[in-house]
Amino acid sequence: MAENRNPGFDPAPLLVSIASALEDDDRVEAIRLLGRVVESGGASDAAPRIEHLCRHLDADPALAHRIGDALRLLLVETRVGPALTESGIATQRGLFAEVTGRIVRRVLPDPEPSDDLREVVQLVLPGRDAHRRIDAVPDAIWARLLTALGLTADTVRGVDPELGSAIRTVAHHVGSLGMHPEFTRRLPHLEDPDSPFLAVTDRVLSYIRSYENDVEGDEPELLHDALETLAECRREVEHLRATKGLHGTSLELTGLTFRLLQLLDRLEVLLHLTDPVERDFQASAIRLFREIVDAEKTRNRLRPVLRERADLLVYQVVEHAAKKGAKYITTGRREWGAFFGASLGGGLIVAVFSLVKTIVSGWGLPPGIEALVYGLNYAACFVLIYLTGAALATKQPAMTANTIAKALGTPDARHLEELETLVVRVWRSQFVSFVGNLAMALPVAFGLSFLFGTVTGAPVADADTATYMLGKLHPWQSGTIVFAAIAGVFLFVSGLVSGWVDNRNLYSHLPDRVARHPLLLRTLGPARAGAVAGFVERNLGVILGNVFLGFALGSTGTLGEILGLPLDIRHIAFASAEFGTALEVLGPDAVWGMVWPVIVGVLAIGFVNFVVSFGLSLFTGLESRRITWDETRTLLRHLWGRFLARPLDWFVPPAGT
Repeated sequence: MAENRNPGFDPAPLLVSIASALEDDDRVEAIRLLGRVVESGGASDAAPRIEHLCRHLDADPALAHRIGDALRLLLVETRVGPALTESGIATQRGLFAEVTGRIVRRVLPDPEPSDDLREVVQLVLPGRDAHRRIDAVPDAIWARLLTALGLTADTVRGVDPELGSAIRTVAHHVGSLGMHPEFTRRLPHLEDPDSPFLAVTDRVLSYIRSYENDVEGDEPELLHDALETLAECRREVEHLRATKGLHGTSLELTGLTFRLLQLLDRLEVLLHLTDPVERDFQASAIRLFREIVDAEKTRNRLRPVLRERADLLVYQVVEHAAKKGAKYITTGRREWGAFFGASLGGGLIVAVFSLVKTIVSGWGLPPGIEALVYGLNYAACFVLIYLTGAALATKQPAMTANTIAKALGTPDARHLEELETLVVRVWRSQFVSFVGNLAMALPVAFGLSFLFGTVTGAPVADADTATYMLGKLHPWQSGTIVFAAIAGVFLFVSGLVSGWVDNRNLYSHLPDRVARHPLLLRTLGPARAGAVAGFVERNLGVILGNVFLGFALGSTGTLGEILGLPLDIRHIAFASAEFGTALEVLGPDAVWGMVWPVIVGVLAIGFVNFVVSFGLSLFTGLESRRITWDETRTLLRHLWGRFLARPLDWFVPPAGT
């Protein structure tokens, strides 16, 4: 069957070329030619090609064993230590230094010695996607190739000196890294005399030395002790990661845990290679082969290191944002109605601050000062909405999307079928929030503009300014849609800022520091200082996220003017308030011809604000939980079926809830 899938692939000429290279004692060329089986043809057919090659090798065992011997000698003559101890292991450099180093290496590659195994891997597997092709081949087929080449457990005995050196090196790294202050500060028992990280080096070295002493038969017991100690070390690291909600995390701690887990994995594989009969030599060799090739083919790429370093931190930020998002999801009609009332309050506050923004725009301030004042105005508005318990529709998507991602569960325990009701609740909560904001912001802004003109004797804005305000909201004669998307990005980032601050507070024990601050204790007393600390713990993240959002929205237009770029923002609540202000200044008759386009523009702003912020947040949440595309499609199919079956549920809670 495999032959039929590869009618154009004939290993015979390739084997002739390999035999010729072996005659010339050119082992690197022989292995390079062997690697062409993976590199040539389609990636999906790599496995059948290797199977076809194995059949030819089975028919010529003498040549097969010569190739296997050449591979052994190549490994003996090559410096394998750096590959065994470094390839696939995260460095201790910071994220910025690592990213910069990879960029530099892409421009000016490192001059690796020609006898380094890492350089040999690049030579024999030159293709950019060689690691993906190798991963696509099942272990059983690789094992068959190793067997055909005579590389089996029976042919391996003892511990090669360079392998022993690599095991010693990795064991020392594990022991020292496990005692890093970032770990011991959170898990103080690691400093106890029976700490596995204090014992791991001694136990691994005792096992390696057992091959050098005159006592026979103690190796299995010593190996068992070493592997059990590795398992204890792994449990400690996984416990630290599992309790991140108690300790918080950081990029530094994330990098340390990843590096330590990778070192533990590598040490386990290397130890398994020393006891090939009991630990399956071929499986360990194949695993190590995959890891080294993958590391070397991606060593200068940015995405792997960014994802590797950031995933636990992003996961934790999403967790904190998800906790805040739960309050924005209503269940029954009672909560739904209460949320509508909170949204009316949010619209009222927006109308007031929109009036302030309109007044400030007529002062003719210098661009920098104007951006600062606009930012303060937006920030004060958003913070006041939060502190008063009001609701702003566009602030919720970034939070609720993370709540949905959290509800998806972990890769080992998905809950896709339970998400339908949650997503419907999120959607209708957003819908009623939009309705509440719009229902209050527009008429209140109209009334405040009228009141301002009555009290001061002058309109809040002149006719040209009011006409400009309406023109900005036109859906296709201005950059409204693009500017609404920019605002959506800022809304998304503000959610991350809130989660990051909450995580940082936890990581740095900020509430405890506030509660014990000498000045607060002297002036307020312990009880009130504790209350301040509790306020900081509960609210600082959201407040700073709102401050960031305010200054981002307030400065974008000014930054565009300074740089000469078409930059601005559109926010639905403020857009509806500005519509009400312009309507009062110009009068209904003057704006009648623009009413419908502006209404469409305001609704489009809200839709784009929601889709961009919710979409980016949901993508981040799904990415942090390693949601696959198949799982995403399954979720979308369930949601579409739910919409077709009960469309009204997406806007109003069912009766009786």
